[in-house]
Amino acid sequence: MTDAFTGYEPTALPAPVVAYLDAHDERRHADAAATFAADATVLDDGNTYEGIDAIAAWIARSSSEYSYTSTRIGQQVAGDDRAVVQIRLDGDFPGGTVTLRYQFELQDELIRRLAIEV
Repeated sequence: MTDAFTGYEPTALPAPVVAYLDAHDERRHADAAATFAADATVLDDGNTYEGIDAIAAWIARSSSEYSYTSTRIGQQVAGDDRAVVQIRLDGDFPGGTVTLRYQFELQDELIRRLAIEV
């Protein structure tokens, strides 16, 4: 994967990445959780969530903690099993605006690991 981000183009991303992002943005929590492997790991805001039950609870909580809009602004793709999506969040959280990197690792058409970083 190169260091350069291209503009957001969902057709160039692995299907599970787009399915997760769409379901998350539309507050379809069960659909978002279904994109993860049973033993997947999520790293977000200094916390680690392991397994589908912990990830499903994280999805529900993170979707309702603050009011915000998200805009997908860029991406990097490395084959069918790795992708990074840049997402700008604007909302009522401290700071009001942040650009995050959602780093996906896939296996067998499911998300195996998601790390979210500034």
